[in-house]
Amino acid sequence: MSVVWAFPGQGSQRKDMGVGLFDRHPGVVARADAVLGRSVRELSADQEALRDTRALQPVLYTISALTYLDLAARGPQPDFMIGHSLGEYSALYASGAVDFETGLRLVVARAEIMGGTSGGGMLAVVGLDVDRLREVLRREGADDIDLANHNSPVQSVLSGPEESIRELAPVLRRAGAGKCVLLHISVAAHSRYMAEAARRLGAVLDTVTFREPRVPVVSNVTARPHRADEIATRLREHMCQGVRWWESLAHLVDHGVTDLVEVGPGNVLTKLWAVARAELPGPAAGEGTSVGAGAEAEAAAEAEVEAETEVSESSGEVPAAVPGAVPPGPGGVTPAAGPTGIPSLARAGRPTAERLGAARFRERYGLRLAWVASGTGDGAVGEEVCRAAREAGLAAFADSVGPVDFADPMGPAGFADPRGPSAFADPTGPSAHADPTGPSAFADSMGPAGFTDPRGPSAFADPTGPAARTGPAAAPDAGPVPDGPRTAEAPAEAMVQAVTAAARHGWGIGLRAGPGADRLVTLLLDRGVRHVETDHPYGPDAALVRFRFTGARRTPAGTPVARRHVLARVSGLDQAAAFLRPPSPDLLAELVRTGGLSAQEADAARELPVASDLAVQAPAGWHADGADAYQLLPSVAALAARGPGPEPVHVGLRGVVGTPEQAATAFALGAAFLVSTSLTACAPNARLSAELGRTLTEVTDDDLTWAPTERYATLGVPARVVRRGTLFPARAHLLHRLLRAHRFLAEVPAARRRHIEEEVLGGPAAGPPPGALDGRVRTTDVFRWYVRETARRTGAGDPVRPLDHQLPCDPELTHFNRAALGTELAARQARTPGAVAGHLLTKAAELLAAGVMSRAEMRP
Repeated sequence: MSVVWAFPGQGSQRKDMGVGLFDRHPGVVARADAVLGRSVRELSADQEALRDTRALQPVLYTISALTYLDLAARGPQPDFMIGHSLGEYSALYASGAVDFETGLRLVVARAEIMGGTSGGGMLAVVGLDVDRLREVLRREGADDIDLANHNSPVQSVLSGPEESIRELAPVLRRAGAGKCVLLHISVAAHSRYMAEAARRLGAVLDTVTFREPRVPVVSNVTARPHRADEIATRLREHMCQGVRWWESLAHLVDHGVTDLVEVGPGNVLTKLWAVARAELPGPAAGEGTSVGAGAEAEAAAEAEVEAETEVSESSGEVPAAVPGAVPPGPGGVTPAAGPTGIPSLARAGRPTAERLGAARFRERYGLRLAWVASGTGDGAVGEEVCRAAREAGLAAFADSVGPVDFADPMGPAGFADPRGPSAFADPTGPSAHADPTGPSAFADSMGPAGFTDPRGPSAFADPTGPAARTGPAAAPDAGPVPDGPRTAEAPAEAMVQAVTAAARHGWGIGLRAGPGADRLVTLLLDRGVRHVETDHPYGPDAALVRFRFTGARRTPAGTPVARRHVLARVSGLDQAAAFLRPPSPDLLAELVRTGGLSAQEADAARELPVASDLAVQAPAGWHADGADAYQLLPSVAALAARGPGPEPVHVGLRGVVGTPEQAATAFALGAAFLVSTSLTACAPNARLSAELGRTLTEVTDDDLTWAPTERYATLGVPARVVRRGTLFPARAHLLHRLLRAHRFLAEVPAARRRHIEEEVLGGPAAGPPPGALDGRVRTTDVFRWYVRETARRTGAGDPVRPLDHQLPCDPELTHFNRAALGTELAARQARTPGAVAGHLLTKAAELLAAGVMSRAEMRP
């Protein structure tokens, strides 16, 4: 028998609820009085004061804490703890994650913030299941209403503007709701309208260091146990997301919990547990007990109605909620709301959006949907997109920016001439061609040398724009950069801010191979980032291994476990196999010798794969003529199933799913999750100019082509890019043919060279400065410089070279554009990560539930 202790939230208050408790714990009461500046005993007896949420919340927290102390003194600790909205703070205190006074101060801050919020309303709805409720919201166009509470299969709460809430009540009654109760509160709790309140509470939470709970505490936001480094983030998100109570109960049942003990006043949670034990499959049902109430669980139907009506008329929040901060999708319905890993009604086995993919993948990343919002590596996906994705219950990875990412994937000597220390050095002597006017007339801020003309800041200045469109000397980056657009913001500061935001709010960062990767890994570890996405073309390197296994250990039973996750992008079986193996013994030994890993971490790493998850992406380069991603998926999944380690390596598809039919096909083939790339990059808050964003929403297959990237010279990997409105593909191919035919720029015929300098590189170059290094300029470096320049963007997302800019695009986008024609999702503003994922997965679930595909378009 397993037991959970459940702490009720606001709405559970009763007259004389603290009788006896204050006398048995005078020391704790005195500490509460000191924090509140007023007697908690007096407050609990003042019914008028308790009508104010600012007084009620601290009193309820204190009484639940005292009830816990009574219970803990009489018996052993439970197997799990859980708290209902406000009750989550009591559960975290009881588990040891935070001390009593700190928890009380957090509750006081929360109450003050909520007490100062107004302008919303909430409606309790009994008798309509979630699917039917969403259908009514869609039909009525209620796009300003969030589904904020889901206690049982037919019991929910809606949240939104008060006028909209009032108008919706009679509509829902006509639709079959047995009961609609307008809650007497003035806030739209657990909804998108609490975003500012969440921000203010987050500033307080960031000052607290939470400890690892002694007993697992199930989070209201994820319906999975809290981790110490994510507690602050989850409590902040909870303000505008909600309590996923039904999912949480399902998780407990799945883990063998048979009995619930309600730790605090009232018995609402005990009654909801009775509903869960009647509805959810699991071990033999046990008796729920209400500490302080002592009532046995009543019949399920009666409990559902009574539990919803037991809310405080002066409450500043509702007893429970489900995710509500998801941006509304087509028709105004919040997409993909509902339980994770179980059917909406927990009775039927039909597919739903929340059940698609691997439940353990969703649990690993704390998701509602098996969907990852990523990017194409061009800097378009930043904090704004990742925040929206996380609020929608999706995983997210930001494109990394800054000098630590600006690394040549070929290594620190990627530009080096094998005959000398400088790519531009003349073998006849280090100073044979020295420019007397300065260290190097061709100095490039991105590398050891460049193409600066002494007649001005840049001989290759783009005549179409201001100084921002200058040649190599204007590049702000400290080192060589990989292919992909970059913004013109200060890279070091931008990187630190991006990593800090990712650590604080729970999304990941893209990690590229190269000499700058180790510096980025140091920053990721220092800030506490737990997830990275990578495509290391040569397989895992030391920096990636160091990230993955820092903090790895063995459990008391000897099982190796890793704290950090690597989602590796793969295009073939050999690359997948490299990530599914443990690191090589030599690499681990070197990391231990240099202090990159401890001996204990390396010992655990010897039995774990480098990747925790694999994303099969559209083939490119040497895989272009091989199996496509859909054909490759089952083979990679079979390979992953034989991998080492106690945890499964999940395999999904990346960048190729743009229609419901394709999503249904992917899951039918065994995909554990889906990753959006170009679809994410054209989100309304992506870091792209309005013009580029509009281009992405309109592109078709005819607008795409392959073009060489910076890696093309050594890896043969072209990129799929948009060719509409840009000369980049043609000019990149021209320069690449040039470097294949000529090693040095001086070898190019004069007329061709002049054309390249003036028309392609961006400005006239009548001739090199006296004594400069023109004779040693390599065509490879000309190509690389051009590719970098066409990849850069301004801070506003505009291309630095408007006539020949890069705009990566994966096949998913053209398929989505075609399918979205004539719908709300055709517009960029509607393409939030939550709306896109909710639309595709909901429709895919409907197709799978029907057992047929409605159209023949199942694959790219």
